[in-house]
This record gives sequence, C-alpha cells and structure tokens, in this order.
Amino acid sequence: MSAFRVFQRLVNSYLGLGALDGLSRYIYDGAYGLPQWQEISTFNYGYAPCDDTVAAVWPNEPHQIQLYAEVAKAVRASACRTEPPRLLDVCCGRGGGLAYLHATLSPEATIGVDRSLTALRHRPNGSAAIACLQGHALQLPFPDASIDLAVNVEALADVPKLPFLEEVCRVLAANGIFAVADTMPHSPEACHIGLIGLGQKTGLDVVHFRDITMNVCEACRNDDRRRSQLVSRLPRYLRPIAREWVSLPGTTRFGQFERKERCYFIAVMVKNTARLQL
Repeated sequence: MSAFRVFQRLVNSYLGLGALDGLSRYIYDGAYGLPQWQEISTFNYGYAPCDDTVAAVWPNEPHQIQLYAEVAKAVRASACRTEPPRLLDVCCGRGGGLAYLHATLSPEATIGVDRSLTALRHRPNGSAAIACLQGHALQLPFPDASIDLAVNVEALADVPKLPFLEEVCRVLAANGIFAVADTMPHSPEACHIGLIGLGQKTGLDVVHFRDITMNVCEACRNDDRRRSQLVSRLPRYLRPIAREWVSLPGTTRFGQFERKERCYFIAVMVKNTARLQL
C-alpha cells in the first residue's frame, strides 16, 4: 500500500469521513490546478494498446483516452440502445474523457459532474454541447430516474461504495446503465463477486465484467517517459507523491498491478427496477 493510502486510512480512522473528504478535495484541487500539467485533460492509469484513431486525435494522452474508449465499447456491447439520450460522467475531472464519450456515443444530452471547480474551469477539450456542474458523487444534483447512462472512471475506490452506488441507481432511469472502470486490491474473481454483491444491495445487476489489469500495466510501461517528464516538472518535494499517483514502473501501485495483487476492471451494471420494488 502506498504512503498516501496509509495516510488516507489514518485520517479516516482518527478524524472521520468528513476530514478525509476534505483532504481528498484539497489534494485533487491541487493536482487539477498544477500549472505544470495544463495540457492534461484526464487523470487515469490508462490502457494499452491504443487504437490508431484515438492516438491520432489525442496524441498527448492516448492511453488515458483509450481507457474511456474501452468503457464505451463495453457500454455498446451491453446496451440495447447505443446512443443514450442522457449521459452523465460522475467525477469527470477536467473533462477529456467526457469529451471523448460525447463524440463517440452521441448522446442527446451530455453532463459532467465534479466537486472541483478548478477541474471544471479547465476544460481544454470542452464543448458548448457539454454541461459541467459542480456536485458531489454522493449527492448528485439530478432528479430520480433522469439519467440513461452514468460513467465513472477511477472514483469508486475513493468513495464509500454502497452510498455511491445507491446514488447512481437513484438517478438512473429504468434499465439505465452504469459503466465503471476502477481498481480494487483483490483478484479478478473476488472483484467480480464483490461487485455482484454490491449490486444486489443497490439495485444494479452486473452484466459485464472484464479484467484489464495487464492492459493497464502495459500502459504504465509504454507511457513511462511522458509521465516521468510530467513528474520532473514538479517541485522536488512533490515528486515522490506524483510518481506513485501516476504509477511509474517501480512504484508500489505499479508493482501491485504487475504482480496481480490488485485488479483493474471495467464493469457494466444495469438498474433492476423489479428488484427495487421487492
């Protein structure tokens, strides 16, 4: 476990979730506001290999956008309708991934929510057709059953899972889809079973699960030079934290992926209205 994760757990244990939430907000606001990383539109571990079309349009961060491309593929494989009327990206950050989903899935309405105003104001790949709102993942600013497709990349591990999934389920329309990409410190089988259990408690059925740990590990290797350059731009006292955050080869998180001690997955869950009525 990284030093940052240990620190998070200590804060949570001794000061409570409120303090941990404030700490996380401060850290992410700081990361999103780094002037040395202005060209970055999304923060995630990435996926390899990259499609040629993704690399051509997003040459600065192809692996990160490719992860969203894989999420979009999972949605298309699982959905009866490939063009969702209302798309929501929960914890959208600077919006690069959301811009990709908007262009790829062609929804009638595209919305991003993030609690960081610093991230929302950045929007280097923003579009007038995309609405971005400030809001918390546990208190989404939408009415019940108002979203057809919700997406979340790398936030599930940082929020209380049951309340988060309950809130996602609340805003999803009947048979609405939730697509998530994230990592857990378990085997793929344990992650899959765990998600099924969480879904049964929150009204979401897991219809697709894919272990992509080795693809993420390959992306970290392939993207090592660019990420190392990004880290080198920062003040020296921030570099050890940044190295872990971007999962450079040799870091704790990269080693967990490489040794398969941690699973990275893409899952698609569908709202089960019949179960919710029981």
